[in-house]
Amino acid sequence: MNACLHDIGACSGRLSPLRQPRSSGGAARDFCCVGCEAVHGLLVEQGLTRYYQLAQGKTAPAPEPRKERAFAWLEPLMSRAESIPGPLCALELDVQGIHCAACVWLMNELFRRQPGGAGLTVDPALGKVRMLWRRGAFDVAEFLRGVEGFGYLFGPSRKRPERTSLDLPIRLGICAALSMNVMLFSVSFYVGLTPEDGDVFRLFTRLSLWLSSAVVVVGGWPFFRSALQGLRRGVLHLDLPIALGILLVFGMSLAQARGGRGDLAYFDTLNTFVTLMLVGRWLQQRVLERNRRFLLDDDGAEGLFVRRDEGARLATVRAAEVADGDVLVIAPGDLVPVDAVLLDSGARVSTDWITGEPGERAVGQGGALPAGAFNAGREAVRVQAKQAFTDSPLVALLRRAPTDAGGPALHTRFWDRVSRRWVVTVLFVSALGLALWWPAGPDKALEVAVALLVVTCPCAIGIATPLAYELVQARLRRGGFFIRSTDLLDRLPRVRKVLFDKTGTLTLGRLELVDRAAVAGLTPAARDIAFDLVSRSNHPASRCLAAALAREGARFNSEARVSELAGQGLELNREGVRWRLGRADWATKAVDTGLPDREPTDGASRAWGGPASRHSRPSGRVEVLLSGSGLAAGPVLSRDGVPVAFFQLRESVRPDARREVQALQGEGREVWLISGDSQGRVNDMAAALGIPTQHTLSGQRPEDKAEAVAKLDAADTLYLGDGVNDSLAFERALCAGTPAIDRPVMPGKSDFFLLGEGLGAIREALRLSARLHQVVRRLLVLAVSYNVVAVAVCLAGWMTPLRAAVAMPATSLATVLCTVWWLSASRERAAASPTPPLREVPA
Repeated sequence: MNACLHDIGACSGRLSPLRQPRSSGGAARDFCCVGCEAVHGLLVEQGLTRYYQLAQGKTAPAPEPRKERAFAWLEPLMSRAESIPGPLCALELDVQGIHCAACVWLMNELFRRQPGGAGLTVDPALGKVRMLWRRGAFDVAEFLRGVEGFGYLFGPSRKRPERTSLDLPIRLGICAALSMNVMLFSVSFYVGLTPEDGDVFRLFTRLSLWLSSAVVVVGGWPFFRSALQGLRRGVLHLDLPIALGILLVFGMSLAQARGGRGDLAYFDTLNTFVTLMLVGRWLQQRVLERNRRFLLDDDGAEGLFVRRDEGARLATVRAAEVADGDVLVIAPGDLVPVDAVLLDSGARVSTDWITGEPGERAVGQGGALPAGAFNAGREAVRVQAKQAFTDSPLVALLRRAPTDAGGPALHTRFWDRVSRRWVVTVLFVSALGLALWWPAGPDKALEVAVALLVVTCPCAIGIATPLAYELVQARLRRGGFFIRSTDLLDRLPRVRKVLFDKTGTLTLGRLELVDRAAVAGLTPAARDIAFDLVSRSNHPASRCLAAALAREGARFNSEARVSELAGQGLELNREGVRWRLGRADWATKAVDTGLPDREPTDGASRAWGGPASRHSRPSGRVEVLLSGSGLAAGPVLSRDGVPVAFFQLRESVRPDARREVQALQGEGREVWLISGDSQGRVNDMAAALGIPTQHTLSGQRPEDKAEAVAKLDAADTLYLGDGVNDSLAFERALCAGTPAIDRPVMPGKSDFFLLGEGLGAIREALRLSARLHQVVRRLLVLAVSYNVVAVAVCLAGWMTPLRAAVAMPATSLATVLCTVWWLSASRERAAASPTPPLREVPA
């Protein structure tokens, strides 16, 4: 069984090699993904391998370092920092990707190695860094690039601690400190301190009362507030019996203390109970907040790019750089980043991402286009910005949370039923105890009723269940699965259908030109034509070719009108000549003159790769070919049906995609492939991965994907996508996630996100969520069994403050130990079967 050298222990130790570069000694080194390989190489090269000693095998898969990332956002921050007088400059930034103490050490070590630095403070809990440097002696951008080479990302300081994240630890600390003092006083009562001891007894009673009053006010408030909010909504929240128990136990103990019998009060039990409930509440929030802070608090604009017409040059710029009056080229499927007017003769746009209502509309020349509208036509169009991006409403649209359909979600109904029944049962049993013991006197009856409220604490729900969720989320985090939604683990056991987008989700989304000579060998005129074609398309193959052509000096013609045919390619008619770039069988189809396809010229033959390739024209694929031979194919540039050039492109399927798809199907789940590509390409991908053809949907636009998910969903779908065009589908699925943490919109709208190049974390999450479901039910059975015994003891009148003080923490400790044992990873490793090694699959 192989493990990734960078993150040994991640993904439950079952990562398999993607690449095996040779070390100096000749031994094969295994890595789970490109990111881990790149980061490991940098750590070794720069002598930073102590990182692994500090990490202690707890690192998650590393994202692939982003190359040539712009730092335009840094310039105004630097200007502001350097405008403050003094020998030192200071700057605070957000950072994405901090896992542990090893990350903190690595950043400090890189900072120490660069001259001019005065101090670096890293806050891993909030995901922030604060730098101090000597004016004019430190290159901040160079330092940030160096750190980002290890997979981290920096951004403007936007993260702010949530109020509850500051509030709960303070309350917990205060209550824990006060509770320990109250327990010390209570020990004196248990070992014989009585009212006959006079002043010492009264002093200890008053101290216990005052300290317990502070604990009730400080620690009980979160439960009082939650119970009141539930009552206002007509819901019997689980915090209601906790709040009632706190108030009644405190009220009875107060009465006993004022009556001179502090030894009969439940102060120590009350304090322990409040403190343990706060521990459970803190555990519920800790991991989710850490996962949310792992990412930059991005407004969605950092990863959003647009094409700006700059005369003979078409520049790809960040949306944040768009100014009023800029002319933008909006490719089919792209969105308009600002309010704009249409310069071309006509266009079709879709605004369902804004309004949530399906449908397209036509816009004429000079018509207004709202920010956030998608180009739903087949041609790229030119628009003129009527505002700068800083004034655009798109930022608010990107940050908008999905709308709630109304009514309680299916996954919350179980806990609603548990809470309701628990509250009713506890109150009924307490009232029963009060009634049964009333003939023995009000004091004894009240003592029994309060004892019932004390010993029937929902420890399994208040402490052990949050711990169980924490353990599962910690294991998933180490495997590269990061949860953002509070209730995702409650929803995952319901998943019976897993829906995948194709490009960038099942594939790695990285296309590269195999033979650069195919571009360099073009004539200047053909190169410009090809650039006019690909620069107006948002397809991954087009983006790859556009970058290659731009490096060769290709010029942009703003007047060209290019049509994009879904699943076929791009077409441009100029001076009576038809140029096409796309599928080989479509691009080389003869023009409508009745003439047969012409044989390629010698130059075209060479572009196809020589005589042998004449007999192997690709007939189904454009940018990729999935086949057992591993032969890559690509788009063909043709002039009136005659091939001019062939661009061989290469892309890889995620290394474990086939294994994970088949494993999901073997577990009884349906796997669907939903893509905007042509049916042929989708079928080829499905065949390579073992997905039935009837479970594929091709040619899907954003609204089509959303409609397909809505039809398939019976509150049992998980959707994995990576682009803005998946946003609507995200809102229709039961669960939604993304492997694209560097794209706009998606991480903020997803329930989870993935790191690394594998998909195994999804199946692990489904398995662990089902395991968690079983453990929670076991905890409920354990809690009910304990409470039945405790109720019987109370109704018999045998429960005393001392026995309650021992029973309640003891049962809490027992449930915690059972939870840790049931979810122990070591228990599962012994039964785990080794997985076959993986290899990179050429797509």
